[in-house]
Amino acid sequence: MERIKKSIFEQMPFFVSLPAILWQVIFLWLPLFFMIFLSIFFVADHFGFTLKNYVTIFNITHWYVIGRSLAIALITTILCLLCAYPVAYYIARRGKRAKTIFLFFLALPFWVNFLIHIYAWFFLLDFHGVINSLLLSLGIISSPLYLLNSTFAIVTVMFYCYLPFMVLPVYTVIERFDTRLLEAAADLGASPQVTFRAVTLPLTLSGIRSGVFLVFITSFGEYAIPLLMGGGKKLYVGSLISDYVLIGQDSALGSAFTVLSSIVLIITVGLINFALSKKVILKTVFR
Repeated sequence: MERIKKSIFEQMPFFVSLPAILWQVIFLWLPLFFMIFLSIFFVADHFGFTLKNYVTIFNITHWYVIGRSLAIALITTILCLLCAYPVAYYIARRGKRAKTIFLFFLALPFWVNFLIHIYAWFFLLDFHGVINSLLLSLGIISSPLYLLNSTFAIVTVMFYCYLPFMVLPVYTVIERFDTRLLEAAADLGASPQVTFRAVTLPLTLSGIRSGVFLVFITSFGEYAIPLLMGGGKKLYVGSLISDYVLIGQDSALGSAFTVLSSIVLIITVGLINFALSKKVILKTVFR
């Protein structure tokens, strides 16, 4: 009896994590397996092993769509990182008593429906919206700008929606940062620039990596923002998959394209992870 209790106690972490494992299997691995199965075993109205779906999507048009989504995701990630790092650093190191308030306002957008976030930008970017009205009243422009239905609108709204996903991981790492290392660097005569490049940035790289992956992966497959802000003028990965599955009623072709875009995404994320882990980006930027 004691042995059984001891065995159960030792396996308690597994039992605690079992609901999360089941959730992942049911809502991630099973759909993924079904999608791959559908892409190679289904053509038209009959089942049978085939690579026809992959041959169909393996053309320059689909690569343009994937490349466009990668570019949008990369631009969004870079903009979020450039803005999120100083914000996270200020909250962690200079926030003091107002730190809780800053974090509250940072988490506040998560309480609002995602679509409401997007539709709110229509009032800002519209031809007669707030931004154009403000620029006209200040005399900066003589006629309203066409801000909606453009790549600028897509990147702007993506940057706004995904910025907290970059701030929070970076903030968490900076919050745990040992400030005595900065004092030691200063005692050794290092300038603030050298200290940031040689001490602060490398030691906060784990938070940067987490934020980059969160923003980049999510932006790559984004559906609502490109569709609404871009006006459907250009196809992206999320919108093309939706067109295949919902409009074209071709789940097999949509599954094949999903698998192809996922492989490209995994390779790209692997390259980014290699560059961050080996500090290739830091050496390139600060050499």
